[in-house]
Amino acid sequence: MTLSSQPIFPEGAFLSGLFTALHESCIRYAVLRNYETLPYSVGGSDLDILVHPDDAERAKRIIFQAVGHAGGIVLGLAETVGFLKISTLGCYTSSNNELLWWGILIDFFYEVVRFDGASQFFEFDWKTVKYHNGIAVVPGNTAAVLGVVKEVLYNSKLPERYLEVARQSITTHWGSLSSSLSPMGTKALCLFRQLLADMPARGELAVRCASIRKALRCHAFEHGPLLYVKRRASFEWSKLRRYIAPSGLVISVLGVDGSGKSTVINSIKPILDAATHKATFIQHLRPSLLPPLAWLKGKADEPTGPVLDPHSSTPSGLLGSFLRVTYLTLDYIFGYWLLIRPKIAKKTSIVLFDRYAYDMLLDPLRFRLGIGLRVIEIFLRLIPKPDVVLCLHAKPDAIMARKQELSLTEITRQVNALYELAQREAQAILVSTEGSVDEVRDQVLKVLMDFFKRRGGNEND
Repeated sequence: MTLSSQPIFPEGAFLSGLFTALHESCIRYAVLRNYETLPYSVGGSDLDILVHPDDAERAKRIIFQAVGHAGGIVLGLAETVGFLKISTLGCYTSSNNELLWWGILIDFFYEVVRFDGASQFFEFDWKTVKYHNGIAVVPGNTAAVLGVVKEVLYNSKLPERYLEVARQSITTHWGSLSSSLSPMGTKALCLFRQLLADMPARGELAVRCASIRKALRCHAFEHGPLLYVKRRASFEWSKLRRYIAPSGLVISVLGVDGSGKSTVINSIKPILDAATHKATFIQHLRPSLLPPLAWLKGKADEPTGPVLDPHSSTPSGLLGSFLRVTYLTLDYIFGYWLLIRPKIAKKTSIVLFDRYAYDMLLDPLRFRLGIGLRVIEIFLRLIPKPDVVLCLHAKPDAIMARKQELSLTEITRQVNALYELAQREAQAILVSTEGSVDEVRDQVLKVLMDFFKRRGGNEND
C-alpha cells in the first residue's frame, strides 16, 4: 500500500499514519462510506470503520497511538455494544511553522453493525472488500445502501447524498446487497426495498421507517429472544452509563465585555465541530429551561447578544435579589440535568457557554443582584460545574479600547475578580486575548489539549 508522505490537509498526517499502521499490522478493516478523499482528508465527514471482531482490540490501540503520533488527543469516548465513538483533536505544523488544526470523529464498529445494540442489519462479506488509494473500503453500491439504511433506522430520513446510487443498486446488485442486509429479516428487507422504490412524502416516510424498525426488532427477537434481551439490556445500560459519565463536554467562556469571548468562540467552533462532527453548540449565559424573568413580567425577552449597557438597571432589593439568584440557580440546575446533560451524554458533543453562572459573582450588577458575594457563592456551589472554564483576560486599558460600556475602574475590578476565580477553580484556565485572532485561537486550543492530557483521559498517552 502506498500512501502520500506529505498530507494535503491538516488531518492527512493522522489519516496516513492510521491506515499505514492498520495495513502493516494486518488488521482486517473496511471504511464503510465517505472515503472518496481518504487518506488525505475526511472531506468534512466523520470516519466510519468496520473492523473484524478478532482484530478489534489491536485496532483500537492503533487508533489511539495514531492520534498521539499526529499530535492529537482524544476529546471523548462513547462506547456501546460493538461500537465505539472517538472524538479526536490535534494540530499539524506546516512548513512555515503555522499551526493547522484538525478534528475527526471516528465511528468504530468492531463486531457487526446493529440498531439499538441488539438488531443486526448488516453483515459484511470480507471477500468483497475493495481498495481506494490503498485503503480497504466497502464497495460503493453497498456503502450507499448502508448509508440509507442507517438514516432510515436512526433518523427516519432518506439522505440525498446516497439515495440515487442506492436506488440504482437495489435494481442492479440486489443479489449481493440482500445477502449483506439479510440480518434485517425478510419483512424488514422487503419494506426497505419498497421504501426506496416508492419515495414517500415526509409524513408517510416517518410511519414507514417506524415499520421497518419494528420488523427489524421482531426478527432479531424471534431468532434469539434471550440473546436479544441480553444485548438490548447491555445497550440500555450503556446509555445510562453515558448519562452518568458523559462523553461530551461543557466549556464555559468567561471574561469582561471586550475581552474577546465571541471572537474566541467563533474561532474555535469550526475546529471543535470537526472533532465532534458538527455537534458543538453555543449556549448564551444559561441553559434557558426557565423563561427570562423579564418575560414573566410581560417585558421584552432576555437579550441573547451583546449588552450595550449592562449596568443601566437599578439593583433589586434584598428580597428581589434573593428571588433572582434563586430563579437563576434553579435554571442552571434543572436546565443542566434536563437539557445539557442529555445532549453531552447522547454523543461526544460540546456545549460552549458564552458566560456562565460565575458571572453572577464577577458582575452582580449585570443581574441586578443587590446581595453579598458570599451569598452568591453559596448558590454557585449548587450549580453543576463545566468541565472547563476558559477565563479570557487582557490589560484593562486594552479591554476598554475595544468596548466602552464599563468604566476603567469597573473593568479592572472584574479582571481581578476573574484572576481570583481562576485560582480557586480547578477546571479554570487563564488565557490572554492580547494577540491576533489566530494566535488567541491557537492558545485556547493548546490549553484545552494540555488540560485534557493532564486530566489523564487519553488512551494514547
